[in-house]
Amino acid sequence: MPPSPNPIILSPSTPSELLQYIISHHRYPTTVLIGWPKQTFIEGLVEDVTLHLSLQQNQPTETEPTNNSTSKLHPLQRKTLLQTAVSRHIRLLFIPSSTHLRAYLGTFSALESKIPPPILLDLDESDPRCKSETPLLLVYGFLELHRDGIEWSAQGIGTSAAYLVEAAARNSFRAAVIEPRGSKGLQLLDEFLDEKVPILSGTTIKHDGTWSGRTVPIRGVLSRWFEFEQQVEK
Repeated sequence: MPPSPNPIILSPSTPSELLQYIISHHRYPTTVLIGWPKQTFIEGLVEDVTLHLSLQQNQPTETEPTNNSTSKLHPLQRKTLLQTAVSRHIRLLFIPSSTHLRAYLGTFSALESKIPPPILLDLDESDPRCKSETPLLLVYGFLELHRDGIEWSAQGIGTSAAYLVEAAARNSFRAAVIEPRGSKGLQLLDEFLDEKVPILSGTTIKHDGTWSGRTVPIRGVLSRWFEFEQQVEK
């Protein structure tokens, strides 16, 4: 079996953009770990789609088409056969903390999934994803799980990254990370990667708001395992 592609950090995405990406790049048995509570993710998804529809409705049009019942729908609302087929075979789990993430990754096995494999009627073998793409072990909100806690450090982030890469390699998956776009006001991948964190877990913040010890950019921590891919600007 050929080695899996290098682990990758993808451009930040909103919840709806995440789902669109999975549908477009999914190859069974891709597994997605959401670093938010389920209700928070659903609320974010609804808000995301609602904003999209609001912007679409406010766009001026010179001529009104005869049938525009689907022209202003969000892409996720246009239920295509491929979208329906793919959604049946996505393994989606919600992870509440970095501790839970490591515990899950430490015992992760694709063979234990109860999500059924696609049949030929669901996903045609002529689809290039069936042959060319490696299943993903993707964490959405990887940094979010560490932020504002004792694991918000090079030590904490690095340890979790090692767990993710090892779990993916063990199951012949490709490790991937996508951060929520707009989290902490950050929009671009470089903004997330340029954030600085203390070297060691448990480092305290001084009265002036700076860390008490030496800091390093997140880019330097994650570059040990991941390559960075800047997707098309949103």
